[in-house]
Amino acid sequence: MGVVVKIGSQNPRPFGCAQGRLCRKKRDKDGPPSGVEMSERVGQPPIRLVDATSQRAVHAANVKAKYKLYYVDSFAAALAIEYKATLVTSDSDFRKLGHGFPVVWLKA
Repeated sequence: MGVVVKIGSQNPRPFGCAQGRLCRKKRDKDGPPSGVEMSERVGQPPIRLVDATSQRAVHAANVKAKYKLYYVDSFAAALAIEYKATLVTSDSDFRKLGHGFPVVWLKA
């Protein structure tokens, strides 16, 4: 299960090409599928929300100070460190983390 923190106005697309194929198939016949129809077809994405505890806030503040990131970006990076996860982003500010930090770069 992944951990996702939605920051800003960008909407992540967790279903990728599979979702696009399902949408095209439905759209050709009856127009775009509803959110309910899509969730029935694809299922729930592996996302869970985590609490912004004081310990996590302190860790994010340390990441902010070390890498000169915005606070919300440092929170995402701190969660990736905590969960030993790969950060998925198109935000070039995360380049400040260096090459040793696991990042998957999305095309903007």
